[in-house]
Amino acid sequence: MSPGPRKTPRDRLARFANELSAYEYVEHILWPDGARCPHCGRQGRIGKLSGASTRIGAYKCYDCRKIFSVTHGTLFSSSHVPLHKWLQAIYLTDGGAEPIRPYHLQQIINVSFKTASFMMRRLAETAASQPNLRHLAGGRRQERPDAAAHS
Repeated sequence: MSPGPRKTPRDRLARFANELSAYEYVEHILWPDGARCPHCGRQGRIGKLSGASTRIGAYKCYDCRKIFSVTHGTLFSSSHVPLHKWLQAIYLTDGGAEPIRPYHLQQIINVSFKTASFMMRRLAETAASQPNLRHLAGGRRQERPDAAAHS
Protein backbone atom coordinates (compact mmCIF):
# COMPACT_ATOMS: atom_id res chain seq x y z
CA MET A 1 0.00 0.00 0.00
CA SER A 2 1.48 3.35 -1.00
CA PRO A 3 1.59 6.20 1.53
CA GLY A 4 -0.26 8.51 -0.88
CA PRO A 5 0.81 11.13 -3.36
CA ARG A 6 3.95 13.04 -2.49
CA LYS A 7 3.40 16.68 -1.74
CA THR A 8 5.40 19.13 -3.78
CA PRO A 9 6.67 22.42 -2.32
CA ARG A 10 3.93 24.17 -4.29
CA ASP A 11 1.31 21.99 -2.56
CA ARG A 12 2.77 22.81 0.85
CA LEU A 13 2.78 26.53 0.08
CA ALA A 14 -0.88 26.28 -0.97
CA ARG A 15 -1.66 25.56 2.70
CA PHE A 16 -0.94 29.27 3.25
CA ALA A 17 -2.82 30.55 0.21
CA ASN A 18 -5.06 33.05 2.01
CA GLU A 19 -5.33 34.92 5.29
CA LEU A 20 -8.12 32.84 6.78
CA SER A 21 -6.28 29.52 6.33
CA ALA A 22 -3.06 31.11 7.64
CA TYR A 23 -4.76 32.40 10.80
CA GLU A 24 -6.46 29.05 11.39
CA TYR A 25 -3.13 27.25 10.99
CA VAL A 26 -1.26 29.55 13.40
CA GLU A 27 -4.11 29.44 15.93
CA HIS A 28 -3.98 25.64 15.84
CA ILE A 29 -0.19 25.66 16.39
CA LEU A 30 0.03 28.37 19.08
CA TRP A 31 -3.28 27.72 20.85
CA PRO A 32 -3.88 23.94 20.79
CA ASP A 33 -6.27 24.22 23.77
CA GLY A 34 -8.13 27.29 22.51
CA ALA A 35 -7.49 31.02 22.54
CA ARG A 36 -5.67 32.55 25.51
CA CYS A 37 -5.62 36.27 26.26
CA PRO A 38 -2.06 37.63 26.03
CA HIS A 39 -2.98 40.54 28.34
CA CYS A 40 -4.46 38.77 31.38
CA GLY A 41 -3.59 35.13 30.57
CA ARG A 42 -7.13 33.82 30.94
CA GLN A 43 -8.66 31.31 28.60
CA GLY A 44 -12.34 30.92 29.48
CA ARG A 45 -14.29 34.04 28.55
CA ILE A 46 -12.96 34.76 25.08
CA GLY A 47 -15.05 35.36 22.00
CA LYS A 48 -14.10 35.40 18.34
CA LEU A 49 -15.17 38.66 16.73
CA SER A 50 -16.81 38.63 13.36
CA GLY A 51 -18.35 41.31 11.24
CA ALA A 52 -17.91 43.31 8.10
CA SER A 53 -15.37 45.73 9.58
CA THR A 54 -13.59 43.29 11.94
CA ARG A 55 -10.08 42.09 11.15
CA ILE A 56 -9.54 38.42 10.47
CA GLY A 57 -8.56 36.49 13.59
CA ALA A 58 -9.71 39.11 16.12
CA TYR A 59 -10.71 37.92 19.59
CA LYS A 60 -12.02 39.74 22.65
CA CYS A 61 -11.31 38.80 26.23
CA TYR A 62 -14.40 39.49 28.32
CA ASP A 63 -12.38 39.47 31.57
CA CYS A 64 -9.99 42.32 30.73
CA ARG A 65 -12.08 43.64 27.78
CA LYS A 66 -9.13 43.82 25.39
CA ILE A 67 -9.01 42.80 21.74
CA PHE A 68 -6.17 40.63 20.49
CA SER A 69 -5.20 38.15 17.79
CA VAL A 70 -2.86 35.18 17.49
CA THR A 71 -0.18 37.49 16.05
CA HIS A 72 0.06 39.54 19.27
CA GLY A 73 3.59 39.32 20.68
CA THR A 74 5.01 37.38 17.73
CA LEU A 75 7.29 38.34 14.88
CA PHE A 76 4.14 39.02 12.85
CA SER A 77 2.89 41.78 15.16
CA SER A 78 3.23 45.40 14.06
CA SER A 79 3.68 44.28 10.48
CA HIS A 80 1.55 45.23 7.53
CA VAL A 81 2.64 42.10 5.67
CA PRO A 82 -0.21 39.57 5.47
CA LEU A 83 0.20 36.50 7.68
CA HIS A 84 0.06 34.04 4.78
CA LYS A 85 3.07 35.75 3.18
CA TRP A 86 4.98 35.50 6.46
CA LEU A 87 4.25 31.78 6.64
CA GLN A 88 5.35 31.30 3.04
CA ALA A 89 8.61 33.13 3.80
CA ILE A 90 9.19 30.99 6.91
CA TYR A 91 8.59 27.85 4.87
CA LEU A 92 10.88 28.96 2.02
CA THR A 93 13.71 29.95 4.35
CA ASP A 94 13.32 26.85 6.53
CA GLY A 95 12.51 28.97 9.56
CA GLY A 96 15.15 31.57 8.83
CA ALA A 97 17.92 28.96 8.74
CA GLU A 98 18.30 28.87 4.95
CA PRO A 99 19.61 32.05 3.35
CA ILE A 100 17.57 33.28 0.44
CA ARG A 101 18.09 36.52 -1.41
CA PRO A 102 15.41 39.17 -0.93
CA TYR A 103 15.13 39.41 -4.71
CA HIS A 104 14.08 35.75 -4.93
CA LEU A 105 11.69 36.05 -2.01
CA GLN A 106 10.19 39.13 -3.66
CA GLN A 107 9.44 37.19 -6.82
CA ILE A 108 8.13 34.07 -5.13
CA ILE A 109 5.69 35.63 -2.65
CA ASN A 110 4.92 38.77 -4.68
CA VAL A 111 6.05 41.56 -2.35
CA SER A 112 8.31 44.55 -2.91
CA PHE A 113 12.08 44.23 -2.55
CA LYS A 114 12.00 46.48 0.52
CA THR A 115 9.34 44.28 2.15
CA ALA A 116 11.27 41.11 1.30
CA SER A 117 14.42 42.61 2.85
CA PHE A 118 12.50 43.58 6.00
CA MET A 119 11.01 40.09 6.26
CA MET A 120 14.39 38.42 5.84
CA ARG A 121 15.95 40.66 8.49
CA ARG A 122 13.14 39.98 10.98
CA LEU A 123 13.23 36.24 10.26
CA ALA A 124 17.01 36.14 10.81
CA GLU A 125 16.69 38.00 14.14
CA THR A 126 13.91 35.71 15.31
CA ALA A 127 15.65 32.54 14.14
CA ALA A 128 18.70 33.51 16.19
CA SER A 129 16.64 33.77 19.37
CA GLN A 130 14.03 31.06 18.64
CA PRO A 131 15.51 28.07 16.77
CA ASN A 132 12.15 26.24 16.70
CA LEU A 133 10.67 28.75 14.23
CA ARG A 134 10.80 26.21 11.38
CA HIS A 135 8.04 24.15 13.04
CA LEU A 136 5.59 27.03 12.65
CA ALA A 137 5.42 26.66 8.89
CA GLY A 138 5.97 22.95 8.77
CA GLY A 139 9.74 23.04 8.11
CA ARG A 140 10.91 21.87 4.69
CA ARG A 141 13.60 19.45 5.74
CA GLN A 142 14.11 16.83 8.36
CA GLU A 143 16.94 17.41 10.84
CA ARG A 144 20.09 15.69 9.63
CA PRO A 145 21.14 12.92 12.03
CA ASP A 146 24.80 13.91 11.82
CA ALA A 147 24.00 17.57 12.63
CA ALA A 148 22.96 16.68 16.18
CA ALA A 149 26.15 14.67 16.72
CA HIS A 150 28.34 17.68 15.90
CA SER A 151 26.54 20.05 18.30
